Amino acid sequence: MYDSPPPPVPALDAALTKWERHGRPGLPENGFALSRPPGRRRQGIYRADTGSPVIEPEGHILRMAPSPDGRSICVQLAEHADEDAALGLVDTATGALRLHPRVRCRYDPMLWEGDSSSVELVAGRSHSLVRIDAETGRLTASAVPPDTRLRLFPGGRRGLLAESRPGSPSRLIDRATGAELAEFAAIARVLPAGEDIVVDDGARLQGLDPGSGARRWCWDDPDLRVTSFAARGQDIVAVGVRAGRSVIVRLVQGSVVAEREVTHRGAPAVATGVSADADRFHALVEGPVLPPRVVPADELLSDRPAAARPETPARTERYVFTAEDGTRVPAVVTSSTDARGPAPMILTCYGGFGVPSLPVFEPTVPAWAEHGGRYAVAQVRGGGEHGPAWRQAGRGLAKGRGVEDLAAVARGLVEAGLTRPDMLVLAGASHGGVLATSCALGSPDLCAGVVSTAAPLDLLNLGVHPLGRRWADEFGASDTPQGIEHLRRISPLHRARELTPGTALPRFLGIVLAEDSRVAADDTLAVVDALRHAGGDAAVWRAPETGHGGNHLDSLHRLGTTVLSFAATATGSVQTTPSTT
Repeated sequence: MYDSPPPPVPALDAALTKWERHGRPGLPENGFALSRPPGRRRQGIYRADTGSPVIEPEGHILRMAPSPDGRSICVQLAEHADEDAALGLVDTATGALRLHPRVRCRYDPMLWEGDSSSVELVAGRSHSLVRIDAETGRLTASAVPPDTRLRLFPGGRRGLLAESRPGSPSRLIDRATGAELAEFAAIARVLPAGEDIVVDDGARLQGLDPGSGARRWCWDDPDLRVTSFAARGQDIVAVGVRAGRSVIVRLVQGSVVAEREVTHRGAPAVATGVSADADRFHALVEGPVLPPRVVPADELLSDRPAAARPETPARTERYVFTAEDGTRVPAVVTSSTDARGPAPMILTCYGGFGVPSLPVFEPTVPAWAEHGGRYAVAQVRGGGEHGPAWRQAGRGLAKGRGVEDLAAVARGLVEAGLTRPDMLVLAGASHGGVLATSCALGSPDLCAGVVSTAAPLDLLNLGVHPLGRRWADEFGASDTPQGIEHLRRISPLHRARELTPGTALPRFLGIVLAEDSRVAADDTLAVVDALRHAGGDAAVWRAPETGHGGNHLDSLHRLGTTVLSFAATATGSVQTTPSTT
């Protein structure tokens, strides 16, 4: 049923291994950080001040929450990469883990009592409100209605409860009194900030009185997509995306006192998170060839001249191309410093759910650039890079615009002399795999190959996927003639089945993940069958021990090597020695 992966290209494999050694640090939280240190294959929990390990489990830590006194850490630990985690408590002095395998959770927020005596969460997979006594380990649980989503957040005397039901606003409730404080279209996150609580409703930040729910302030910037924020007293630092670029903002009582585009040593960079710990704000900063690092947020907000820009093995540039309807679509291109003229290129995108596509650190990018290639990220409509209008312009019945934008970027890159169709590979994961495959099959002369990873490729049967029913609004409802025709027109599987045998097609590699709990493999298998029926070169590979969320380094290495080796073969650019970079 499944094919073997493309044979690895030794030089690319070695370059990828070199860049993977940098690791991925985590932001400090109450003195601890969830990180993958350099040279390690998996994440662990480490002390933020010394870097010494607290626990380095074999499984996958989805989330951690240290107690206020620092003696315990509540963790969600999955045995496999399927994001199905058990709840546990770690003793920070000994590293001993006490696991409760019957409590199943998945990124659910955890809330400690102020005196560190117990921790609570609403375990979504177990549909129960769970409390664990930190001293005895005793667990108590009460059932939660299956049609109700509950989450716990800090604030007030006993914490806050966010309650959501289908078709209704999300309610924020004070647990100490049972009083409803406010209603929101959505509740993404809640943090205490001095005497206030701050609510992120996905569109704005609002400061509320935790007793009455009265709104003290509201910061609404429609052009900025906030991706992370932290509070220390009335001081708030947020990071997000404006006009396709990473920015950092400082607020005091809802008023902006500083905003900067994120740079590191004078070069553009991306802030992927922010936290408040040890009396200061910290930001996680990275770039295409800048391995992630934790830096003081004050450095990013400072007006001081930047240190000299270090030499790097690649350069990153922004381009803008025009779609068929006249819309200007940006793309960020990373190339080796000595690249001249057309070069083998990997072009990727995401373009859905309002998620920003930014040039972050991914070891395949510098590995590919070191060997003469270019790597491009297209910021197509449907993503979160350019405000709510950009997101809505590629959502629902307008989903086809993301496919058209990707095609416009591909053609623009060729016209700009950066690549050629026979040197171009489209690649996308999850939602991005839908757009990349639909684009390549809708315009077969556009590229030499396409890689789809963990993507739902039959848009008329989203319900067969474990989380597929949640995607109906994103792709457009399929219960009306207009909706069905819309999905049929852009669905990769239906495009594959409509191909005329003998059509010159790009090579196709469909990657499915053995431990994927979000996307099933059937769609990818069906697309491969349809492409082979049309005479195309198509293969499907099942990545072992790999899931849709966090993965160990060996799984990521297999994925990265497979994609790079496929791209090198499809573009005829297999090299055994690096460029002069």
